[in-house]
Amino acid sequence: MESNKPKGQKRRFGVAGIINVLVTNAALQALLASNLASVAVATLISQSINTILGYTIYGKLVFGVKGLRKKEPIIRYGVLMIAMWLLNATGIELGAAVSLSKNAAAIVMVPCLAVLSYIAQKYWVFRK
Repeated sequence: MESNKPKGQKRRFGVAGIINVLVTNAALQALLASNLASVAVATLISQSINTILGYTIYGKLVFGVKGLRKKEPIIRYGVLMIAMWLLNATGIELGAAVSLSKNAAAIVMVPCLAVLSYIAQKYWVFRK
C-alpha cells in the first residue's frame, strides 16, 4: 500500500523538535533553577513559547500543511499544548516527589512528551 506521508517526516520532526526543545527547555530550566516561578507557571511559560514556535514549524516544515490559519488545527494544537503542559508539570512534580531535582525531572519528560506530541500532531492536529 502506498503512503502519502512526505519522506523524512520523522527526521524533520526530530530536527524541528530539537530546536524547539532547546529554546523552550532553556527557558524552563532557567525558570526552575531561579525559583522565580512555581513549576506550573514555569512550565506554562515554556509551553507558551513551545506553542508559538511549534505550530508553524511542525505544521509547515514537518507535516506540510497548507492553511494553518484555519480554526480546526489551531484549536486542536491548543488543546494538545494544554495537555502537554499539564503532563509536563505533573511529571516534574512526580519526579520531585521521588527525589529527582525539578531540572532533572524536566529533562526526563522531554522524550516522553516528544513521542506523544508527534503522534498527536500526525494523527489528530495536522491530519490530512
